[in-house]
Amino acid sequence: MTISTRYTMSMLSLALLLMTPAIATGQENVGTSCADCPNLRGAFSIENQTGVTINYQVKWGRNREWKSMSLNSGQIRTHSYPLDENAKAPAPYIRFDAVGGDGAFTAREYHLAFRAVGYAGYGPTPNRTTPKAYVFEYAADRRTLNLLAR
Repeated sequence: MTISTRYTMSMLSLALLLMTPAIATGQENVGTSCADCPNLRGAFSIENQTGVTINYQVKWGRNREWKSMSLNSGQIRTHSYPLDENAKAPAPYIRFDAVGGDGAFTAREYHLAFRAVGYAGYGPTPNRTTPKAYVFEYAADRRTLNLLAR
């Protein structure tokens, strides 16, 4: 054998040796990817059907800071928070002035529910896009503001 033939045979033997575990086990060594992992958020939406702009505050978790929001009449706003690996998120809270036009702030606070929305990952679980829905409405007295689940 010449040196060139011997080199070629050595390379072929090495290639065959490196491929043998993959061929024998039928497995391929690959890295970990989460491209098809679920990407879900806890979400709720609020609709304003009052005819006036509503100012309110929202927070996720009992000990978190309140964030001030305003919602024009006829609009819907969705609030969301990333879910952890156990599909859990801090509880959402809302507070607002429950009596309009009296010049005082009469706080009303609710603990809200949410729905998991987003990409459910590879498999038979459907992707969900509809958050838990709530609506601001005035009571019959047109002064008392309520937040109702749909």
